[in-house]
Amino acid sequence: MVIMRRTVRLATLVLNKNKRDQITGLEHSYAKLKDRFLILLAPSTMWVYLDNKRSFRDYAKQEGLYPKDVHVHLVDQAAFDAVDTWIRHIESVITISEIKAKIWRRFQGIQRHYAYSLLTSYKDIGSILQGHAPAREKIQISGVMREEVCRFLHQHLRDAFSSSTNPRSHLSRSLSLDETMYSIWTVKQPGRKPSKRQYISIVSNQKGKRIVLPLAGISRISGNIRLVMDEGTERGFIHVPYEIKQMDKASGPRQSIDWGITEVATNKNGNHYGEGYGKVLEHISESRKLKGQRRGKLWSLTKKNAGSRKGKLIAKHNLGTKKQTKCKIADRSTLRTITGAAVKEVVYGDGNRTRACGAVAQHSGQRPNLIVHEDLSHLRGKAKSKKLSRLCSSWMRSELEGRMTVHTYRGCSPTKAVNAAYTSQTCPKPDCGYVDSSNRNGDEFHCRNPYWDCNWQGDADQVAAMNLDGRIGDPDITLFTTHTEVKRILLDRFQRRLESRTGVTSLSCDVEGNATAHGRTPSKPQRPCPDVGGINEDADSQSPVHTVRTGETQRLESEEKGVPRYA
Repeated sequence: MVIMRRTVRLATLVLNKNKRDQITGLEHSYAKLKDRFLILLAPSTMWVYLDNKRSFRDYAKQEGLYPKDVHVHLVDQAAFDAVDTWIRHIESVITISEIKAKIWRRFQGIQRHYAYSLLTSYKDIGSILQGHAPAREKIQISGVMREEVCRFLHQHLRDAFSSSTNPRSHLSRSLSLDETMYSIWTVKQPGRKPSKRQYISIVSNQKGKRIVLPLAGISRISGNIRLVMDEGTERGFIHVPYEIKQMDKASGPRQSIDWGITEVATNKNGNHYGEGYGKVLEHISESRKLKGQRRGKLWSLTKKNAGSRKGKLIAKHNLGTKKQTKCKIADRSTLRTITGAAVKEVVYGDGNRTRACGAVAQHSGQRPNLIVHEDLSHLRGKAKSKKLSRLCSSWMRSELEGRMTVHTYRGCSPTKAVNAAYTSQTCPKPDCGYVDSSNRNGDEFHCRNPYWDCNWQGDADQVAAMNLDGRIGDPDITLFTTHTEVKRILLDRFQRRLESRTGVTSLSCDVEGNATAHGRTPSKPQRPCPDVGGINEDADSQSPVHTVRTGETQRLESEEKGVPRYA
């Protein structure tokens, strides 16, 4: 069983200049060591040590890479940190390049199983990049099939890693500490507030001496921790991981949700979570835009008056980053608060915003036994308008995913990501299923089925959540099915319903390949229906990077540049 931990940030009191300089020097030494190990791990032949970080530590010691003037445990932590950084880099490259989706579409059966097993070992990934075909004892596969899989993986992994930048340690603002590198104690302060003060002492660059830091509160600190000291701050922060305790198993009904920008989420029953999120997001986006434009004008003035007193005064009093950084932190904190409250209501039930049984009792029946949501892993790149791109850049998708992971683990509510293509353009009625971009107009959904009277109306985000719930057991539309293939499947299904009801044997197509009634003049000029099962001639389907599209981004696109092609 995997044990999940959450990190709590503990602040120190304001530190004097001497202690800040000592910590800065220690972090600089740590970053220099970590960068040296990152460069050492760059060749794929060294990835054999990524599966076991202690083996890399032993290798570095044998090669004499440990400096004698630095605390040996600090060097150990720098080596372990470098291994973890490379692991995160490899996983991110595999995710961004959609290697698993490509394997799913290319192979079947034992070859697919063999390909996925290779991605679980960093040693095997490095071997594939070197042109080898690793064998698996528990997987019975012929040599020809194994070579075919490895050639495919070699080509795509090589292209993915060649287009990425190797990780380096450019900033020196944090360091990792194990239990041998720090100690904790508490001192009583009679007649003072607080009555107790907690201290932590950590190793320093000077042998036999430690740096003592007073903490702002009293907490339980154990295990591996991380000390963070950002440039320009007068406090240090101790990041301590705590194990998350799970509740009893959830027994509530299955729930499906559609993520958005106007609200954080909408479920299949039409309940909105995190209302007001869109207004805050839009205010932050517009404020950032205006400030950026004003700063740009000031930068142009400093260039025109370079070296003059006027240019120096403008740069000194108007182009600093302290206030800008504070505003950015405050904005992200506001969005984090709204997101956290919405996620807690989704996981623990309506009205439940506490992690423990506090203000509202959190019974197992209030927590869904399964949460179905759209896959967000491929959402990146620019949107169709600058305004939408700014909104999506402030959307904090990683924060949303992180909070969902933590709270679903604690609430014992498993999650399932499904393919979200065309979910907000497809009629949710089982006997209809008409898919067309004209069905959605902003936040409103109205089925425009021209073949029989459906006329289903409702909230577009609720429609998307209902369609997501219907795809949980769909054998044809998997997580890795392309949006063009999803469109073909949906049109085929509607074609069969059309034949059974009206006897019409074929669909006409408008400019976007959407079905229209025979003998009816569509709102757009006609052209032959494109082959949605293959490569589409439209620019959107040829783009190597998926643009960011959720239910709410579609609403904004429909208001600014017309209705988009797919959800």
